[in-house]
Amino acid sequence: MRTSNHLFIGGELIYWVIYDISNNSNRLKVSEECKNFGLVRIQKSAFIGKMTKNTAEMLAIKCKEIIEKNDCVFIIPSCSNCFSDKIILGKFDEEKLKSKDFLIVD
Repeated sequence: MRTSNHLFIGGELIYWVIYDISNNSNRLKVSEECKNFGLVRIQKSAFIGKMTKNTAEMLAIKCKEIIEKNDCVFIIPSCSNCFSDKIILGKFDEEKLKSKDFLIVD
């Protein structure tokens, strides 16, 4: 298993899920799916958490069944270099993420 440019946690990657969904009901359904897959909400329309590539693809299938033509869902794996270079502006509770079962690399 190559681990040189990805943040692997027990064979899993950190994934960001960010979406723009116009219908409230559909937005709620995608939000619930993210929670069902163990992701943590970090913004109103953004989640983060660890998943395998297969799990991320399963989430993508679920989201595709929910969203409409003009909606958008990003499911983005995070490499360790990119994640460690993150810039956070404003208020953000990193302790909430630290209590989950993955690392934040600074």
